[in-house]
Amino acid sequence: MSGLKLAALYGFYPHQLGFCGPQKKSEKKVLLEYLSGKRISEQKIKKILEAFRGAFSYYKLIAKSNRIEDPFDGMVVKAYWIGNQLLEKVPIDSLKEMIIKEFAKRKKIHPVSKAHHSFHVLVIGSVTGRIVLEGKLLDVCRISWGKVKERDKNGIIIEYQPLQKKNKRYFLGEPIDKFVFWDKNFIPKIKIGDWISIHWNHAIQILNKKDLTNLKKYTKITIDSLND
Repeated sequence: MSGLKLAALYGFYPHQLGFCGPQKKSEKKVLLEYLSGKRISEQKIKKILEAFRGAFSYYKLIAKSNRIEDPFDGMVVKAYWIGNQLLEKVPIDSLKEMIIKEFAKRKKIHPVSKAHHSFHVLVIGSVTGRIVLEGKLLDVCRISWGKVKERDKNGIIIEYQPLQKKNKRYFLGEPIDKFVFWDKNFIPKIKIGDWISIHWNHAIQILNKKDLTNLKKYTKITIDSLND
């Protein structure tokens, strides 16, 4: 999957809800049409996705740290949303500098922190001011993963571990069943037994073994850093 499509896919649902990205109805329509398979120029899509202030800042940082010219390179975008080896080459000082420059937030950042979406959700939070990420919304906003148990025309039942907090410590709870929406225009084929990523209660993509391992790994790094 191209980096542009991956960026559009993961950003789509919070964008539709009004929490991030440009908010003109025409731009929302363009992203929907693009993800549904309509031919739209890459420049038009890039312009929209560059206005996703949070995610695009991380794309630029990850690309620069790895000497990759295009911030929408597929591996760069995947590094932010799922996690991969590119995150290991992002210096912690560069991450801190980007946060202060782009988000004007002076946060206590653990030295093991990675430029991963879980870090942004749990440590930085919303940068648009359109939503306050706290409580159960943290679990909805982070990229979680689940194994498909059942399907119907509206969605699927997955088994996943919810993010929980007790005595000021974060952890992933015991596996539970959860209903998530499934747009077949975005993911035509999902089988029982597939592992999928979830964002804002919607199925986003089928995860291969390596991506699942990376998503678990970098989410754990973020959670562990909060508890240290």
